Parts: sequence; structure tokens; C-alpha cells
Amino acid sequence: MKKIFFTFFLFIFSIENAYTEEIILKIEEHWNQINSMSGKFVQVDPNEEISTGDFYFLKPYQSKFFYDNENETVITNRSLLRIVDKEGYQTNSYAIGNNILKKLLSYQFKINEEFQIVKFETLESKYKLSIKLKNNDSENKITLYFDKDTLDLEKWEIYDEFSNKTVLEFTNIKKNIFISQNIFAVKYRKD
Repeated sequence: MKKIFFTFFLFIFSIENAYTEEIILKIEEHWNQINSMSGKFVQVDPNEEISTGDFYFLKPYQSKFFYDNENETVITNRSLLRIVDKEGYQTNSYAIGNNILKKLLSYQFKINEEFQIVKFETLESKYKLSIKLKNNDSENKITLYFDKDTLDLEKWEIYDEFSNKTVLEFTNIKKNIFISQNIFAVKYRKD
């Protein structure tokens, strides 16, 4: 009897893993077909403060988050996260290193090669995928929510090494549109 139960359990487990793997490959393939994306976002930071604005992604590595009613804009490229003021002048910058956002915005997002899958769930209308970088001891991870029908990225939750969570929800999404390189331009003040 134990042998039958164990065999049945292994069979169900292997079916579930095959289903999960198939969905993850479809998500990866869909995301890799997107070269640019823009829309609106709502951000909830670790202090529960809510911000809104417009976002732009242009692969590889470029993103811009223009916040409504705030004096700062966030722009990323392959190596830096830059904070710019309303006039577009850089006020601060931080090295990105080998982080999850950089991998997400690369030309080829390779989930199984570059990430450890922490958890995968099928929700009512979304797939929820929690991942962290392989061979990385930090507690940084990201949870991505993809629409079940379109496989569009709708939301992410980024957890830092202190388990602080920042949530971004994306709406009014436009994919594979022309986005000028000028949108990511940064000015520098002459001292």
C-alpha cells in the first residue's frame, strides 16, 4: 500500500512540475519578445507611501520611472541607477551590479539559468513567480505577477536584504513601441 501511495505521489508531483516548467517557459518566451514597454505605475514603498507615475522600459537594461508630483526621476542603464531632478540633471547615482532588475531588462531573460525559483503559484487570474539570483547569498528577491491570459507583467514586489518590500503595479501597458533614447538622457551640472 505504501508503495502505491508513494508512486501516486511521485506521479502527481512530476505532473505539477512539468506544468510549472511549461508555464515558466511560456512566460520567459513572452517577456523575451518584448523589446520596449511603457505605461503607468503605482508604487507602494516599505513605509506604505504611495507614488504614481509613468514608466518606460527599453531593452537592454534601460528603464525610467517618472514620478507624478515629485521632484525626482529614476533612470537605469546597464551599470547605474541614477536619480535626476525635474530639469534632468543627475543628483545621485548608484552602481547596479548584478541585480535582478538588470537581468529582467536584458535581451534574454533566462529564468532557470540565472534564477532560483523560490515559489510558483497559479492564482485566479495571474501567475505568481518568486525568484532570486542563483549563487547569491543575499535575501534579495522579486515576485513577479503575470496575467494568465496575456502573460503580461502586471506587478512586481522587490524584497531587499532587510526584507523591505517595494511594490509596483503596471497599467495602461504598451508593448514594442518606439521609445527614443533621449528619454533616458541625463544632464550633468558643471561645478
